[in-house]
Amino acid sequence: MRLLAVSFLVAACGAAQAPQALPAADDLTVAATIGPQSFTHGTLTSKTNQLAYAFTGTAGDTIAPDVWPTAASALQPTLVLLGPKGANGHRSAIATGSPRGNDDRHLAIDGFVLPKTGSYLAVVGTAAGSKGGQFTVRLWMQSSHLPRQEGSQVDLTLQTSPAAQATIQSHVDQAHPWSDAEVDGIISGIQSQSDLRVAVSDTHSLLWALASTGGTADQEARAHDAGLAVVGTQADFAALDPQLQSFALWWLEPELLAGATAASAPASISDTVSQLVAAWPGAAEDLSARQVRVKTLGGTVYGYQVDWSASQFDIDGTQVWYDTAREWFDAQGNWLAEQSAGASEPDDD
Repeated sequence: MRLLAVSFLVAACGAAQAPQALPAADDLTVAATIGPQSFTHGTLTSKTNQLAYAFTGTAGDTIAPDVWPTAASALQPTLVLLGPKGANGHRSAIATGSPRGNDDRHLAIDGFVLPKTGSYLAVVGTAAGSKGGQFTVRLWMQSSHLPRQEGSQVDLTLQTSPAAQATIQSHVDQAHPWSDAEVDGIISGIQSQSDLRVAVSDTHSLLWALASTGGTADQEARAHDAGLAVVGTQADFAALDPQLQSFALWWLEPELLAGATAASAPASISDTVSQLVAAWPGAAEDLSARQVRVKTLGGTVYGYQVDWSASQFDIDGTQVWYDTAREWFDAQGNWLAEQSAGASEPDDD
């Protein structure tokens, strides 16, 4: 999604758009409170020519509210962002929408960095001379992982030890034969490492480097044995922290764990994914895109990786949100953790 710098703020505020009437902030009708990665509908008429949608933002967060007419609506909307109330108790307009892409009726305030923490209003109005009609207003917030919560995200960042990184990097920078002392030094570090995330990272990095930069078969075999000791038996592995299990299932394939499309998997995996999709109201999963991989070691199942995607559609069939996620499950099909950036906008330019 968007990670635009503050330098784009002027463009995001719609500097190129023709001036539009700013709302009378004290006379606004607040139609609803909207959350991050959500959307809702409203209708403007000759009597109600503007509606406000409230949301709470944090200073420094990048947001992107947008609005467009739905179905056969003849509405030409306007979009204005009002900041939190000032010391005088009033709000000020801090950004206006400009067309996203080639549709001048789809207005967005893209890449806007919130100046302060507080309550904001996204105000949808009717352009001069426009008829009323129904619209969809949507809010994207860069800090949010909705519809999935931040606590469920597994961190896949490798944490290779400095000593292992330095040795491996020297072979990447300039190809030269690996010495047994170099390999055994990294293996010794793996065996004495108290942080298993670092041990898994060193194992992956060493196995990858030996295979990529000319390690001998004997050296690869010794590194492989060291990796087996890190993973342990199925019971040892199952006793690890769920996020560490997920981390290992990801990084030790293909160097250690064998991964293949699962011919069968515990029914609880499908049930869990269905529940996760259902927790996002209005979403529908693309079942044809779901992929289940089984991770095995010596023929024994250590866990599963599941990739899936789902979408939400507007009342006129427009795709509004698109979410992809990667889930990990243990050998019995119990959910471990997931990796997802959260919902994204399919029409974001």
